[in-house]
Amino acid sequence: MSRAEEILRTGYARLFAAETVFLTGATGSLGGCLLYKLALQLPTRKVFILVRGSDKEAIEKWRRNMPEQSEAIAGSKKVHFVLGDILKAEFGIDPSTLERLRDEVTLVIHAAANISFAANISHAVKNNCLPCLELAQMVSQFRRLRLLIQISTAYVSSFLPDGFVHERLYHLTDDGDAEEELANILSTGNSPQTARFSSSYAHAKQIMERLLIQRYPLLPVLIVRPTIFAPSLRDPFPLYGPEDSTPMNKFARFFFSDRGGTQVWHATEGHRTGANVLDEIPVDLVANAILLHGAARTKGIIHLGAELYMRRTFDEFLAETRNHAPPAVQRHLPTVVFTEDRSTPQCFLAELVRAGTRDWRFDCGKSYWVKQVAGPLSLEVCRQEVEQITAKRLQEIYRSNALDSKL
Repeated sequence: MSRAEEILRTGYARLFAAETVFLTGATGSLGGCLLYKLALQLPTRKVFILVRGSDKEAIEKWRRNMPEQSEAIAGSKKVHFVLGDILKAEFGIDPSTLERLRDEVTLVIHAAANISFAANISHAVKNNCLPCLELAQMVSQFRRLRLLIQISTAYVSSFLPDGFVHERLYHLTDDGDAEEELANILSTGNSPQTARFSSSYAHAKQIMERLLIQRYPLLPVLIVRPTIFAPSLRDPFPLYGPEDSTPMNKFARFFFSDRGGTQVWHATEGHRTGANVLDEIPVDLVANAILLHGAARTKGIIHLGAELYMRRTFDEFLAETRNHAPPAVQRHLPTVVFTEDRSTPQCFLAELVRAGTRDWRFDCGKSYWVKQVAGPLSLEVCRQEVEQITAKRLQEIYRSNALDSKL
């Protein structure tokens, strides 16, 4: 019987009772959600979290992002702070603490990232590729390690044409050697390949995946590729998620602000409007799936996206932004015009949300089994729940914009 079959038959709680977790990025959106679940929803033995600065600064960030849950997390007696910095050798962790991690940790989740789509490729590599490789070197010496979970992005495959994207590593036709590409970026500060990706962040993660697999073929690794994060559906509370971590929230704010203008968007190839899938998934469902795969000790590459949640087209998203705006605002919302002529310049938002004009279909086949799991890690949703949270989400964005305009 496989671990996944064991989870479906007997549950996952007792599996987490044996886990000691090392988590990075615990003050971020996904990392904070993972920490909430590990500390409060699951019988995890212990959670070591890497923090930069001090434990007080981390707790303060939790208070801002999870005001009603932060005290319970800090008081759970499961959380142990590890001071360090992912940009330093061995993450700047002092030797005695690192030795303790080597002796105790069974599961590592690397959720720390610098998701700046405007950054150049050199900055993206230094923040989102090199730390992952440094961590892999570190955990190679963890004596009880069962799995390293590395968070990547589905858009590592954004150089591919629209269509079906499998859960595997794709190579550019002129990929060359990953080590040489990394060395060239670090020496010159740029790469001609970056323009082929949706962002420098996606390109940096693609290089990371290639090098991680190439350098550490015997390490038990799961590479997780989420699509676009949406605010949470349920945990730690509905609509949890800082705006910087939810791109379509930022999109909606800009969309509402463009009063009465006309926006030109490129229609996805084969369509005349925004009939392409806008691949969003709530951050708490991503966290649930990650933890279930961690319990099952899944290895390889997985996608986590709308195929596990609810598919919506870009047309539907635009209709929702209009339907949930107050009547006085609806009259001043911009007009969206789609064109099949790709030589026509797009509006600013189209360039900002480049995935909005593409139609990749990310295969999530390795995660279908998690939709059968009940309890706090469930991925089960109903359309009514999604519609209600979508309405609340857009109404909050509108209210936030209205308040900003009065400042």
